[in-house]
Amino acid sequence: MHPRWWILVVLLPQCSTGSDDVTGGLTRDYFGGLLIRQIVAFGCWDSEEGVKFSRLIMGDDHSLTYVSIQDDLDMERILKVNYYRLGIFLNLDCPGSEKIFDQFHRQQLRHNESYFWLMPTTRTGLPKYFEHLPLNIATEMTAALKKSDGEYTLYDVYNPSYRHGGELNVTRMGSWSVKNGLNIELTEYKYRRRGNLYGLGLNASIVVDHPAVPDYETYIHNPINPHYDTMHRYNFALTRQLRDYYNFTMNLSRGTTWGYLINGSFNGIIGDMIKGIVDFGATPFQFKPERIDVIEYTVQGWLARPCLIFRHPKKNNLSNPFLRPFEMKVWYWIAIFGIVLWSALYLTVKVETKFDPQKSVNTIDTHPASETVLITAAAICQQGLSDGPRCISGRITFLTLFIWGLMLYQFYSASIVGSLLSGSSNWITTLQDLVDSDLEVGIEDMAYNHDFFATTTDPVAQELYNKKVAISKKRKTEPYFSAEEGIKLIQKGGFAFQVDVATAYKFIEETFNVDEICDLVEIQLFPPKHTATGTAKHSPFKKMITYGLRKVMERGTPRRLLNIWMHRRPQCPESHKANPLPVVLTEFSPALFLLIIGIMFATLVMAVERTFLSFPSLNLLDPESR
Repeated sequence: MHPRWWILVVLLPQCSTGSDDVTGGLTRDYFGGLLIRQIVAFGCWDSEEGVKFSRLIMGDDHSLTYVSIQDDLDMERILKVNYYRLGIFLNLDCPGSEKIFDQFHRQQLRHNESYFWLMPTTRTGLPKYFEHLPLNIATEMTAALKKSDGEYTLYDVYNPSYRHGGELNVTRMGSWSVKNGLNIELTEYKYRRRGNLYGLGLNASIVVDHPAVPDYETYIHNPINPHYDTMHRYNFALTRQLRDYYNFTMNLSRGTTWGYLINGSFNGIIGDMIKGIVDFGATPFQFKPERIDVIEYTVQGWLARPCLIFRHPKKNNLSNPFLRPFEMKVWYWIAIFGIVLWSALYLTVKVETKFDPQKSVNTIDTHPASETVLITAAAICQQGLSDGPRCISGRITFLTLFIWGLMLYQFYSASIVGSLLSGSSNWITTLQDLVDSDLEVGIEDMAYNHDFFATTTDPVAQELYNKKVAISKKRKTEPYFSAEEGIKLIQKGGFAFQVDVATAYKFIEETFNVDEICDLVEIQLFPPKHTATGTAKHSPFKKMITYGLRKVMERGTPRRLLNIWMHRRPQCPESHKANPLPVVLTEFSPALFLLIIGIMFATLVMAVERTFLSFPSLNLLDPESR
């Protein structure tokens, strides 16, 4: 529509039906009350009446386009909506007024909230052809029947859905007169006053991924094994509330999948929506960019939260438990400080040997280097020695060494004991940690998981797929499992499984013991997915479903349904955290390994010493033998 106000006047022979001030006043007040400034008028007036009618409307800050009723009109151009709403005036008393509707539908324009129709007539009722117009629940159409006294009675005209076999509904909505002006009696929200669809059949579709036991109808209507197909059956329960609210019949079909873009076309429920087979989904849809152009989202109802669940390893296999109390930087400083104290102790012993005239009676005097090393090691390990320095400086160094060793030992032992009492902290907390760990990974065999790995651009998720999921020399098939199989592998340990928590929690609570439940950790492979009930693109039922679902949610129904269908998360008792962790052999093995190495080394040294003792000429231990 050209942005300037303009009038298109088509000169036609004089018609029996003319315009008057009354009709102009009705049109001005009706569209003015709806805040509609852009109007297209279809009539059969002569030029003078057309100009007169246009002046009546345009004088009140309205833009009017007048078009004579005729064949071969370019309705798409004439009714182009530059704003949210466009007013359409159609004089039903004109011969051939039905041509406007024929061309409107033939050029695939829709009766929706973009077009507000006002149709005045002097007849006592609507023409018969209105019963066959493809109107719908979203239609904005008002018929104005003129009485003998000049007053108009206004009627709201719609059909719940002509395509689904609905019947024409004509409801009195108010009146208009020159004296009293516009009086609208229907003040309720449109989808509330049109809330009774009189059993109209609407087509819905649901996805069921698991076997329907005992039968399909019983399975989807009742919480039998609610941990299977939880999202679909929960949302179906919501749509049943919607069905009761609007009094329509739901013709339910079973879809193969939600609908994914494959080779340029959508499959599943979305494909059926595009074909016009399905009106809305009883199964909710997650928000995906490629779906925006083909479906309409209404109300978010379910938060899907698939995640990687696994039993956290007791200890980090990448580090020695006997080195864990201190960081490596601390161990370096301990070594440096030990060498400094040993050097000071060795120096004091050498000074003492040189200046003390007494005869050497201790090994610290005869073998100062090795003895001071042993003293330093004994101080760190909280062991005592019979020998010690005699001079004051040596004893000060000796005491300093043992006090330092005592403090070091207290921190070290307290850290180990405390970790056993309180339990170790989890070290696999992010997806990258999981990728770097030794845990195997499995994925629930669901369509959205396949789609995620096929479309994700997350480098960590791609690394996880390439390292732990994709087919390789060691992995002949991709690790996709059913929920039950994957959770059994979780229970065995060393395995992380990507599964929806709505499915996993019931299995876990029924089959895991307390220790196994307390070991569980959840990591998000991708953020929780908000899902919403979807309708076909440009569906007249979108706002109706949105309003109805909002009303259902305001009444607390989703919370009640959530308690029925969603299993609670298994809880780890608080008392379990107070239980000390036993030291397993794998954690104690470094100490045993060190002990065995020491015994072997001591045995080797003893054999060497025995060899030297067997040959006095080689005996280096006795100074007198040399």
